[in-house]
Amino acid sequence: MKIIFFLLFFPLSVHTKVLLTCETHKHVGLNFFGNDFNEILDHVKLKKFDIKLTSTRKKIFEREKKKLKKNVPLKTSHFIEIVLIRSSGYAIPMHCSWIFDVRNDQISQRDFNCIGYPKNDRILSLDYNGNFMFSSKFDEFFPNKRNQTLHSLLGICK
Repeated sequence: MKIIFFLLFFPLSVHTKVLLTCETHKHVGLNFFGNDFNEILDHVKLKKFDIKLTSTRKKIFEREKKKLKKNVPLKTSHFIEIVLIRSSGYAIPMHCSWIFDVRNDQISQRDFNCIGYPKNDRILSLDYNGNFMFSSKFDEFFPNKRNQTLHSLLGICK
C-alpha cells in the first residue's frame, strides 16, 4: 500500500511531457478548398487537437538560471520537440527552436518556431499565451489539389 501511495504522488518520470489542448478559431487560405470552414476543419481533424511538448519555457528558463549562477556557458537557442495530435489520433512531429537568452529576455518573449519532421512541409508558431499558427499544404487530405501554397490555422492552446 505504501508503494502505491508513493507512486501516485511521486511519479518515476522526471521528464514528463506537457499536453496542451488547442482549438482553431480562424484560418488563412482554406477557402481555396471550399467555403465551409468548419467542414474542412472536421475533415483535417484540426478543429480541436492536442500538442505534446517535450519541455516547457519554465523548465528551460530554470535550467538556464541554474547555469547562470554556476557561470556555465548559456545557450541562446533551445530545441524541443512538439507533436500535434489530431483529433483522429494522427501525430505530426515537429522540431522547434526558441531563441531566448536568460540574461536579456523575459520568459514570455519570443515564440516556439517549429518545422515539420521528417519533411519540412509544415510550420508551427506557438507563443507564451498559447496562441498558435499552424501552416500546411494539407496535401494528404486534398490529393487532387496539389499546390505549393501553405494554408494557415490560427487559434489558442491551454
